[in-house]
Amino acid sequence: MNRDRESVGPKAETFTGGRAKNLARVALLIPARNEGHQIRRCLEAICTSTDSSVRIIALDDESTDDTWRVLNETKAEANQNLTLLRGAPRPQGWRGKNWACAQLADHAGDAEILIFIDADTRLDAAAVENIQSTMLARDIQLLSVLPRQEAHGLAALLVYLLPWSLMAHVPLFLGRWRRKALPIAIGQVLAFQRSAYQTLGGHAAVRSAIAEDLALARKAARMGMNGAFLDGANVASCTMYTSWSRAWRGFQKNWCYTVGRPLLSCLVWAWLAYAFTWLPMYGLAEACLGHVDLAALSQWPALLWIGLCSKRYLQMPIWVFVTAPISVALGFVLACDSWIHNARNTTLWS
Repeated sequence: MNRDRESVGPKAETFTGGRAKNLARVALLIPARNEGHQIRRCLEAICTSTDSSVRIIALDDESTDDTWRVLNETKAEANQNLTLLRGAPRPQGWRGKNWACAQLADHAGDAEILIFIDADTRLDAAAVENIQSTMLARDIQLLSVLPRQEAHGLAALLVYLLPWSLMAHVPLFLGRWRRKALPIAIGQVLAFQRSAYQTLGGHAAVRSAIAEDLALARKAARMGMNGAFLDGANVASCTMYTSWSRAWRGFQKNWCYTVGRPLLSCLVWAWLAYAFTWLPMYGLAEACLGHVDLAALSQWPALLWIGLCSKRYLQMPIWVFVTAPISVALGFVLACDSWIHNARNTTLWS
C-alpha cells in the first residue's frame, strides 16, 4: 500500500502509509439489504484484517433473503467485536441506503472516524490503519476510496466503465479535491471524521438523494471541508455485480446522477459516446476502406493511454481499452434508462 509507482500518466494520489500516533477510534459500518450471497466475504475480510479495537457494525435493512441468518452465522464464527442490527422501518422521505447508514452512525458509539463500506467491498490487510493515518496526517474530513473493481463476463463491460471513466475524464480528482472544484466520491468506501459528519448533518441531510455519496461530497465542498478521493486499489476490492442483469439493474438507480442532474448526465454520456465510440470506430472503418482520418484515428492512442493508466493505477485489465468503445456506448444508453426509471421511481433500494 505504500510502494512507489512509476508514472505513465496522471498519478493517482494514494495513501500516506505508516503508523500515526494516537490513532483515532474507528467504527466500520456496513449497510446490507438482500446481500446474503456476499456479506459473509465482506465481514470475513474485515475480521481478518482489523484488530479488536475497531468496532464493526452491520445492519440488515429489512432484507427479504437470508442476510440476517448469514450475519448471525458470521458473528458466531468471528473472533471480533462485531455488532449486528436489524434496521427499523424506513420513514417517509428517506432512501433505503441513506436510512440504513444513518442508523449505523447512531450506533457507532464514541468512534471518531466513521468508515462506511458496501457489503460487496472487501478491505485488505491494514486498510483501516491506512485510512486512519491518512485522514489524521492530512487532516482530511471526508475521504472517499476507489477500491479495485473485480468483474467477469459481460458484467465487466459496465463495472469497469466506472473507474475507466474516472481515469479518462477526472484524473485530477484521484487526489485531494479543492473547495470550488467538482468533488467526487464513491460509497463503496466512504470515511468521515465524526465532527465533520455531524456538521454535514449526516445522512439525514441527504435523506432523499439517490447518489448520497456525491451529495455528501458536494455539500462538504460547499462548506469548505477538506476532502479527498484516493486510489484504493491496494487497500480494498469490490465485486459489485456478478452478472449482466444484476449490473444493469444496479446501475439503473443512480447512473443518471454521475455528473449531477439526469439531463446533464445524459448529455455528457452522449458526448463521451461520440468521442470514444463513434470517432474511433469511424476512424477504424475508414482506415479499412483506405481513407485515413487522423482526427478519428487519434482516439485509439488516447484509449490505449487511458487503458495503461487504468491498468497501472487502478489494477484494471488492459483489455478494457479494446472494449471501451462498447462500454461507453452502453454508458449513454444506461444513463437514459436510469433517468426513465428514476422518473418512474422504480429504482432498487429506494
